[in-house]
Amino acid sequence: MPASRLTLPVLDERIEARARSTREAHPWWPCANGCDLCCRSLPRLPEMTAAEWERLRDAIDALPADVREAIRTRTDEAPFAGPLTCPMLDRERGSCLVYEARPIVCRTYGFYAERDAGLHCNQVTLAVEDNDRDGTVVWGNGETIADDMKPFGEVISLRTWMNR
Repeated sequence: MPASRLTLPVLDERIEARARSTREAHPWWPCANGCDLCCRSLPRLPEMTAAEWERLRDAIDALPADVREAIRTRTDEAPFAGPLTCPMLDRERGSCLVYEARPIVCRTYGFYAERDAGLHCNQVTLAVEDNDRDGTVVWGNGETIADDMKPFGEVISLRTWMNR
């Protein structure tokens, strides 16, 4: 599909298909419900395009007022450099408060690579080293996703979006 006709839901499904395929082929894959290690050690706040922000804003707006305020406060108080915990993480349950609306950067993390660098945490690195002796992991192409995202516009920090 030409990037000019690519929609965010189509891209979401393509990313989910890669993640699903990885989990099905490798039952030992650590990125699954209940793992929040990456959400607790971000290098910076999530960044997203306007289309992603609109979806995320709607999901945040649908949350109870006290939860919305907690996300805003945690975003405002987050350091500019990590490690930091994602403001949208339910810290007690270890799950994303806006999972269905999470940005592309969150959807690809743990399943994609760029050039020779994995876009994943040390837990994934160790799991691959321990379990993928025959080299069968097929990583998603992070550079392709970045190219696909270009028509969606500039990538901006959650802090900036929330303060607009």
